[in-house]
Amino acid sequence: MSKERLRWRFLNTGLNDGAYNMALDQALVQAVGSGVSFPVIRFFGWGPPAVSLGYNQKIKDLDIEACRRAGFDIVRRPTGGRAVIHQDEFTYSVIAREDDPVIGGTIMETYGRIAQGLLMGLKILGVNAEMVRSEVPNVSAAASALCFAAAGRYEITAGGKKLIGSAQRRISGVILQQGSLLMTCGQQHEFFSRDPGENRAGTLREILGREPAFDEVATGMEQGFGKSWNIELAPGSPTPEEEKAAGRLKPGLIFAEG
Repeated sequence: MSKERLRWRFLNTGLNDGAYNMALDQALVQAVGSGVSFPVIRFFGWGPPAVSLGYNQKIKDLDIEACRRAGFDIVRRPTGGRAVIHQDEFTYSVIAREDDPVIGGTIMETYGRIAQGLLMGLKILGVNAEMVRSEVPNVSAAASALCFAAAGRYEITAGGKKLIGSAQRRISGVILQQGSLLMTCGQQHEFFSRDPGENRAGTLREILGREPAFDEVATGMEQGFGKSWNIELAPGSPTPEEEKAAGRLKPGLIFAEG
């Protein structure tokens, strides 16, 4: 008899503003941690565009006025890492307990397991990508304020460029990993108050030679995670309780000068 597949929630919440996106992930962390939710894979986009700063990143890295002139929100991520410019982008979140049988383990073990799901999804989309297996090789790139200036271990590259940037945090026994897959837009340098380093970002449009639709990418990545992890993905929506929790958390994630 074949082993029964484990059940995960699958949410495709589409385009939302940056503060809501980050607040909802925190609300989902709380739901998973309290045991009222299965583990979650969530896909989403950003509208209006935004710049997200890592959990501990200093705001001085960013040219605030340049962001505002371009119509970009500024928000704080619950995960670490460096700044990401979210424009025409496919973003994923994976949320599960640290002892989860699918992705649980050390931080690096979890990065590697999630990378396997991402690679399978990209393969379904027709992208020949690979997982970085060494640490950031370049001191100047590692010191950059921009996430896509360098690829770290277990991040995804294609054609010599970083295609997916990810960041992970453990919160009260729950894993939260967030990551960005660039679809058609790179990463603007004029948003930074110090040299962001060489732009090493790649996009799906460059690789596929056409502009992919968000839903096309979501379908491929959903299939990739399900196949790679051998899990049952149950489509759904955030619960009313999760939406309320996100509403309470959202104001604290918006950057307001002063």
